[in-house]
Amino acid sequence: MRPIRILTIAAAIASFSICSVGAQTDSTKNSTPTVVKDSVPQVDFQLVHERMAKLQKEIPLNHNDVTHQFVEFFTFRKPSFVKEMLERKALYFPIFEKYLAQYGLPDELKYLSLIESRLDPKIISYAGAGGLWQFMPSTGRIDFKLRIDKYVDERFDPYKATEAACKYFLQLGRIFNNDWEMMLASYNTGPGNVMRAVRKSGKHTYWEVYPHLHKQTRGYVPQYAAIVYMMHYAADHGIKPDSMHTVVAFDTIHVNSYMNLRTLAQVGQFSYDKVKQLNPHILTDVLPEGTKGYPVRLPKEELKYFYAHRRSILDSATNYAGSPRVMLASHTSDEEEPSGAALNEEVVRTKSKRVSHRVHRGETLSSIARRYQVASQDLKVWNRLGRHSRIKAGQHLVVYQQVSVPQTQVAVATVSKSAAATSRDERLSKARKYHTVQPGDTLWKISQRYGGISIDKLRKLNGIKGNAVHPGQKLLVI
Repeated sequence: MRPIRILTIAAAIASFSICSVGAQTDSTKNSTPTVVKDSVPQVDFQLVHERMAKLQKEIPLNHNDVTHQFVEFFTFRKPSFVKEMLERKALYFPIFEKYLAQYGLPDELKYLSLIESRLDPKIISYAGAGGLWQFMPSTGRIDFKLRIDKYVDERFDPYKATEAACKYFLQLGRIFNNDWEMMLASYNTGPGNVMRAVRKSGKHTYWEVYPHLHKQTRGYVPQYAAIVYMMHYAADHGIKPDSMHTVVAFDTIHVNSYMNLRTLAQVGQFSYDKVKQLNPHILTDVLPEGTKGYPVRLPKEELKYFYAHRRSILDSATNYAGSPRVMLASHTSDEEEPSGAALNEEVVRTKSKRVSHRVHRGETLSSIARRYQVASQDLKVWNRLGRHSRIKAGQHLVVYQQVSVPQTQVAVATVSKSAAATSRDERLSKARKYHTVQPGDTLWKISQRYGGISIDKLRKLNGIKGNAVHPGQKLLVI
């Protein structure tokens, strides 16, 4: 994988010098490693050497002149980066630790993502690698079966990308006999490039093949050792986080159809920003029709209202114009209602009619949407248009237009047959008031408009069993 350039010394500093690696094999003492040229304040070499020896676990932390230059770089040139990583690590380290343990890999591999992506799940490198573990699209899609399309890019999913990275490390371990320095170098540049360095040098360890590696890869392994050190001893060098990012607890729902996540959050009364934070791999506001069991994470602490009204909220979020367009209301508390009068009123149902619209000069998606009384987002979905797609004169767009289908719906009520009751019904009939449903109306909105009449009463008065209302429908409200 290719790490983000801002984290590589080769891109962060304009000039470098040649010096010996020091304390390594003869073949590396006369090599030409990449180190910082400019003089910087000094960090005690022996102190860092002793500390790294204590930190080392399964992955070697070789402390030499090259590694030490990176320690000084992070200490004096990039303390802001170290501080940012200290602040963000709580968001992702628990995920890394879980999967590393599950796959039997060293826990300290979690620090590699700092170099790869600076713990930004949506970052994309100059080469096109993306996510916390910087997978190229082809590698993610073909080798690790990550879903990558215009709706979802699972390279940006912290969970699925981390699991894919673990699988990749196991592959590298089989290639390099679990030589972790060679495996780290291969993660950066690819096993093929490392094997070429092996063939050129006739050697088999990282520091032996070091002179034959690409400049960026020569800095990768010592940079990893330096960042492991900094994450443990940053405070001793005066680097401390201002605040710690906190994990958003979540529950997971599984989506089996079209769903508009923005609508889901709005109707469900929870933060859409947190939905995006929890699902950085979902690229648009919607999951398309045909979605099967796709997991979506929702902010757990904000779901009380959602769970109380789950069915109607999900109905609202899965409404799309490939089927009859209906606006679905949120529930409120029910009230006991007296028996209503008999009602025999015409209601209006709708069905979808496919229309082909030819774009005229000056038209926009918004103007076309207004003309057909549909949503611009739906036009994009029906016509497979991206977020920034433009339309042009002469282009044909598919539109699912709503067509009214009059029906008679009878609401059953218990009514006395006495003359007094009949007279009362006549008076009620004269006093009746109706509301014609407008686009965007819900039972809750209508109930609030007419003096807080309860949703249950609206249902009973109008013979509505669920929560669906639709534009043009006439509702008895008093």
